[in-house]
Amino acid sequence: MIARMKWVRMAVCMALLAGGVCGASAADRAGEILGRVADGFRAMKRYTVRFEVVADDYRTAGGYAVSDGNYRLFLGDDAEVFSDGKVRYEVDHRRGEVTIADVNRSSRNILENPVRAFDFLDSEYAFTLEWERDGKASVRLTPTGESNAAAGVITLVVDTASMRPQSLAYDYDGERVEILVGEIEPRADAYRAFDRKACAGYEFIDFR
Repeated sequence: MIARMKWVRMAVCMALLAGGVCGASAADRAGEILGRVADGFRAMKRYTVRFEVVADDYRTAGGYAVSDGNYRLFLGDDAEVFSDGKVRYEVDHRRGEVTIADVNRSSRNILENPVRAFDFLDSEYAFTLEWERDGKASVRLTPTGESNAAAGVITLVVDTASMRPQSLAYDYDGERVEILVGEIEPRADAYRAFDRKACAGYEFIDFR
């Protein structure tokens, strides 16, 4: 009877392995995937990422450029975000407003802190491998600390051949925002930084 139970357990584990989830090996694989994704971004001192944001009926194109820890992010034609690594300038061209705040360095939200959007190791997230098949893998990240509770659960889908992200999904309190990741490429040129003169006549709201 014991031998039969061991055989059944082994068979179940092998089936789960085929789907990419089985105990410690699945956790190790999830950590390996996250590490290789993060290493790929760290290796690029300057790079650009194109993406599309999807949430219910809302859908818009966006992207960001990173240069040595600084960045410029845009959403559609109406919103831009600039950061020098310490201060974040959120520009709403439609309303004519600029919101200024300190950078939330602990955030992994791509729309809030794109520099660390794919750097989950040593963060306040527990990770599990949901599945791996057809050259893709899905890693589920659950916040473990109060400081990251507002971020909710994140699901990252990765191309396992290139170890580059294909999508991010943020789930919190019944709301879901999906980021479809497009082109990722190194860039040798600098990007446009925040310029107060370009926002002449805008209302500045400073939360620092």
